[in-house]
Amino acid sequence: MKILFVQDSLGTGGAERSNSLLWYYLREQGHSVRILVLEHREVGIEKEILGAGFEVVFLTSSGFINQSREIASEIRSFSPDLVHSVLVKSTLRCRAARLLVTFRNVESLVNCTYDPVRLEDAKISRKAFYFYKYLEKYSQRFVDKFIAITNTVKKHYVDVLGIPENKIEVIYRGRKANVYLDEREALREKLFGELGLEDDQLLITHLGRQEFQKGHTVLLKAINSLSQEIKRKTYFLMLGRQGNASQAIEEYLSMHALENVSFPGHRDDVYQILAASDLFVFPSYYEGLGGSLIEAQAAGLPVVCSDIGVFREIVLMDQNALLFERGNSDELALSLIRMIEDPQMRRTFGMASLDNFSKKFELESIHRQMVEQYAMIIK
Repeated sequence: MKILFVQDSLGTGGAERSNSLLWYYLREQGHSVRILVLEHREVGIEKEILGAGFEVVFLTSSGFINQSREIASEIRSFSPDLVHSVLVKSTLRCRAARLLVTFRNVESLVNCTYDPVRLEDAKISRKAFYFYKYLEKYSQRFVDKFIAITNTVKKHYVDVLGIPENKIEVIYRGRKANVYLDEREALREKLFGELGLEDDQLLITHLGRQEFQKGHTVLLKAINSLSQEIKRKTYFLMLGRQGNASQAIEEYLSMHALENVSFPGHRDDVYQILAASDLFVFPSYYEGLGGSLIEAQAAGLPVVCSDIGVFREIVLMDQNALLFERGNSDELALSLIRMIEDPQMRRTFGMASLDNFSKKFELESIHRQMVEQYAMIIK
């Protein structure tokens, strides 16, 4: 098969990472892959993908119409069996390209994009929100098949955009197994030395770009409400690049002295850090999947996360994760305290996380499902 992937960038997001794992698999299976990218990103997987020898084409034009034309031109040149697009900018341009050239296409549905909670973000334009909502709704006929990454995302697009249920297939996204678990103690010693931590402190990790969606300020409020005793024996490591919530995070930190919190930004050694951690916390307002939660389970970590539909598919409530009401910093603090003060719970939940990962998010099985779906669409 010849597959052309079209996406916004080779950045740090879960969609980009998941697609990159699929590209490696497709190449290993003898399929031809070309990647068409709308824009460069300094931070992310761009350097890795280029270094791995994938055929990557960066669009040279700007603007919706010109980029749609350029995508159509690339499709004529490559003559793919299938075009796979992901994220709104790329998918809408591919839909427009179908007015110029004939091809079969599939789109990934990776988020609950039109969840009303997004309008609580002051930086979201209501006009743009509804414009894109109706633009997507009325241009969906230009898509042959949709692949949703969870049942929650499928239901969202059926309910909100009216996409027929039989036009959406659900295929979870997976992650690589964490190969560093046998090195946990050595990695922990190295990381604790880097951070200046005591051996008996608990390392609690969060992974997510600094966007409103990820709920950083909810977590900071919960940390601030913890007792001094708990603050002394915990350290919160907040990984992820800067984004539209960075200013709000900085403002909160300037008003509250949280000595047990650090924001090191994007890191390339996430799997090692997770292997060295004691607990994972994920207070998102909304997600399509929550790839970071899968990576945390692959590291055998107990989880504290917000109670949203997607997470109920990804974790096992009260078996490997404690769930709290979305946006409720008081409930989050109580869940953290329960986990911090109960080492047996952390051990039991951590073992359940590894088991859940191996049963539901094993990468080889997920990639086989994707290739089978491609073949069906092409036929």
